[in-house]
Amino acid sequence: MDRQLLISVGLGEWRAALLEHGVPVELYVERGDHGSAGRIYLGRVVRVLPALGAALVDIGGNRPAFLPNREVVPRGKQLHEGERVIVQIHREAQGGKAARATMKAPPTLTLRGSSRSEVEAASPVSHIAGESSDDCAADAEAESLACSWREILDQASQLDPPARLDPEASFAVSLRRSLRGALDEILADDPAAVPEIRAAFPGIATAHRPETEWQTDLGTVFDEALAGTLTLADRGFVHFEASRAGMLIDVDTGTPEAGSPGRAGLTANLAASRTIARQLRLRNLGGGIIIDFVGLEGRSSRERVRAALAEAVASDPAGAQLLGWTRLGHFELVRPRRGRPLAEALLEPRPGGALVKTTVTVSHEALRALRRAARAQPGRQWRLIVAPDVAAALAGPMADVVRQAEERFARSIAIEADPGYDRERFQISPR
Repeated sequence: MDRQLLISVGLGEWRAALLEHGVPVELYVERGDHGSAGRIYLGRVVRVLPALGAALVDIGGNRPAFLPNREVVPRGKQLHEGERVIVQIHREAQGGKAARATMKAPPTLTLRGSSRSEVEAASPVSHIAGESSDDCAADAEAESLACSWREILDQASQLDPPARLDPEASFAVSLRRSLRGALDEILADDPAAVPEIRAAFPGIATAHRPETEWQTDLGTVFDEALAGTLTLADRGFVHFEASRAGMLIDVDTGTPEAGSPGRAGLTANLAASRTIARQLRLRNLGGGIIIDFVGLEGRSSRERVRAALAEAVASDPAGAQLLGWTRLGHFELVRPRRGRPLAEALLEPRPGGALVKTTVTVSHEALRALRRAARAQPGRQWRLIVAPDVAAALAGPMADVVRQAEERFARSIAIEADPGYDRERFQISPR
């Protein structure tokens, strides 16, 4: 299979890996807990920023969305604080930056026989009253999409902002929206999820296969994509560190046992180029990226490294742009942002700056391990021993997931907090 999707179905969390020719290239986590691109909201303008040519729109949650003036409809309209607007998120919040929004109607909703400006004019709330379902085009698909947009506009006229207007997507639908390109096959480790997946991915061969029969260990691939340091096969290391300005990547030769420093550096850089290109996709890194390769002497060596990196990123559908070497000897590239990086979904900084798994991430790991234990020994009663902050998460935001697990296992789960456990440690034992 050229393109295969593996889906590990958990309670409250789905993890997936896209494989190309048997090699994992992209990772996904779906929890239904973040404002992903494509969602539509009725918002309220809370601040106009003339110096930035934009406005901030309250769509609910902790941060308002960033609405550039060029995304305002009708074109040239001046927004005012307190105004109601319908916006769609086209880039979700990430890296401490607000989500970006647009008031333009989705391109797929453009009516056949109507100009784009006529359709876009339906977006502002002030234009809702003038809309009519009679304007729907004859084409069945276009008519369905356009009428769905009309329904969203009608719904907005009856609500107070902030409010979400589009229906909540299932995990399978969210995965479908995140993926680019065709698939050859989908494997899921839970037979109960197969009908939902088939509905979201019509025409794609979908089957149940236990995770133990997969050739790819999903846990290992996720751990690699979250690691701050990776070891190169040809000796050396690659270090990843996110900053507010961009992603910083450092290549280190380690301690070569033989050969000249120049040859060791070139060997490490060439190997690192392949590793970095793969990790850009696995980690979903975007924006400015600076690579500090091992220092090289001579233009020819630098050109070899650039060529190796260009070849390695050529298959990346995101279309990374190589900017070249700086005067300080660093290499710069830009990769379009598309969704939040994997680390932002699963990790958080602890005091001092080091990244650790969130309590919700560890909670899901513990419940996945409990699920495996329950399958191996059905009918047993289980005790889950975790760190105090993880126990608080299981009793708080994860309480519904724990309840679903108890219903699935037909057994209660005893959760015990041990002050001696650090966050990522947990233990499962029968009781």
